Amino acid sequence: MYKVISPGRVNLIGEHTDYTFGYVMPMAVNLYTVIEGEKSESVELYSEHFKETRTFELNNLEKENSWIDYVKGIYKVLFEAGFKLRGIRGRISGNLPIGAGLSSSASFELAIMQFLNEVYNLEISREDMALLAQKAENEFVGIPCGIMDQFIIALGKKGHAVFIDTETLHYEYIPLPKDMQILVFYTGIRRKLAASAYADRRRVAETILKRIGKKSSKEVTERDLRGLPGIYKKRFAYIIRENERVLEAKEALKEGDIEQFGRILTKAHWDIAENYGVSCGELDFFVRKVVKLGAYGARLTGAGFGGAAIAVVDREESKKIGEKILREYTKAFNWKAQYFLVEASDGVKMV
Repeated sequence: MYKVISPGRVNLIGEHTDYTFGYVMPMAVNLYTVIEGEKSESVELYSEHFKETRTFELNNLEKENSWIDYVKGIYKVLFEAGFKLRGIRGRISGNLPIGAGLSSSASFELAIMQFLNEVYNLEISREDMALLAQKAENEFVGIPCGIMDQFIIALGKKGHAVFIDTETLHYEYIPLPKDMQILVFYTGIRRKLAASAYADRRRVAETILKRIGKKSSKEVTERDLRGLPGIYKKRFAYIIRENERVLEAKEALKEGDIEQFGRILTKAHWDIAENYGVSCGELDFFVRKVVKLGAYGARLTGAGFGGAAIAVVDREESKKIGEKILREYTKAFNWKAQYFLVEASDGVKMV
């Protein structure tokens, strides 16, 4: 019997920049998807979350519009890349919440990828595992995500965030201050990327890059946006500023300046809320209230439209602030919210 654990992720800064080849700085977190299983001729997986077993033969990779499509997508890209492998019989569990904006889908993809990589001795590098998993999600599942989620889940490092240039895939491990705690707050609002405005935001950004003849948002200045329709200008100007903030946040962490790091995060939240239009009342409430309760800074994390937010807090005060914000939030909104105090984790691995 083999066992793989695959972390979730929070993106500390750099939101909606990865699909324009900008900068991001996520960290893998110690909430996991777990797969326990063995070799088989076909695929048979029981999901503890969905309380069901799904099966398929390796010559039947038709979409089913269910969670098993993530597994089928991984098999499809591996077969297309020329890898020889067989099936898996096993069980999927873990403590990573699904639909909470902590990248449960990419965590699941990398868990399957790592399991097959280890069990069938495929010898795929971590960078290539991330790229293949992204391809499966883009082309098979049909969600136009960037590379960030798969990359951080493949390459996460305990105690560190990872600064990534999503164009070159150059990355740098950034140590996190030991007295800083990341509080993740799940609003209780589930959001499905494929059915959200995420795809629309990506289309607009890619249209702008094509129109101004640039490949990466890192090359674009606000001057380049002159002459574009107002909403296009508003959306892309946010991306330009966010790339700059990632660089500033990286330096703040390197210097151990938690207060400056927090200020950058809060500024990022109000920019994405006002100019990129992917926040909601609940996320804004959390950011406003948790800063009043003593957080250094806060912002939505993930694609937005519900899901999760993060706050940067003192480690010693983290539990107290978490309980207070949960009480305030549940008084204001009738959603089943929860918070997590997370640590930066290593990437996906066989245990």
